Amino acid sequence: MSARSASSIVLLLPSLFLSGCADTAVLPTPCAHPDASIHSDDPQVTVYFGCGCFWHVQHEFVVEEITKLCRSGSDLTARTAYAGGTKTEEGLVCYHNAMGKADYGQLGHSEVVSMTLPVSAFSSFAKKFWEICPKGVRRDVQDVGGEYRSVVGLPGGIHSPLMAQLRADATAKLVAGAGNDADTLGSDTVLVYDTDEFPAHEAEKYHQFHDDMLDQYGSAYHALRQFAPSTQCPGDHFTGPFFAS
Repeated sequence: MSARSASSIVLLLPSLFLSGCADTAVLPTPCAHPDASIHSDDPQVTVYFGCGCFWHVQHEFVVEEITKLCRSGSDLTARTAYAGGTKTEEGLVCYHNAMGKADYGQLGHSEVVSMTLPVSAFSSFAKKFWEICPKGVRRDVQDVGGEYRSVVGLPGGIHSPLMAQLRADATAKLVAGAGNDADTLGSDTVLVYDTDEFPAHEAEKYHQFHDDMLDQYGSAYHALRQFAPSTQCPGDHFTGPFFAS
């Protein structure tokens, strides 16, 4: 999701923009066995990562689940979501919409990708985050505002036992998030939230397994949307041409 601005403009481009490219992207084949350092019978932990637009971030972590955890189909857990705000509207957080209902930006949330992992896999996924978000800098720097701040969500936040693994490959300062935080761009900072205090709110179905502005991920990737639950947000099942703000 790109071409964003503080004015929250809805941009509808001809569907040809997406369909004109050959559908050559394919998902990797799931691994046969997880890496020896990953134990699938470990306790599971739910975490989230955010670094700008969540579309390409989700794709990166879906590939990580496929190749490191040998997951596929309904077993994949990476979902686009909103987190880091202190408010909801009766539990609801939504993308910008014409109704102004539970707007995630107005509620102080950022775009994230939530996932559930064996504890022993967190180190690998944290390393992937730093590859996606070097020095806490998102690739889509044209997107500005607190909605795109760089964040990590862990049980216990900055005091989580997972912090040592997050710090191992860190290329930016790790600072406790207070909620409703401003953009981190240019600050060499990644905010760390406690997932108990700042849980992830799953994004609309149409935001799941979506192409990025510059990258098309293929029909097999798009088909994974069938496993994403619906929300009560306006436009949850939007199926028209490219949608951005």
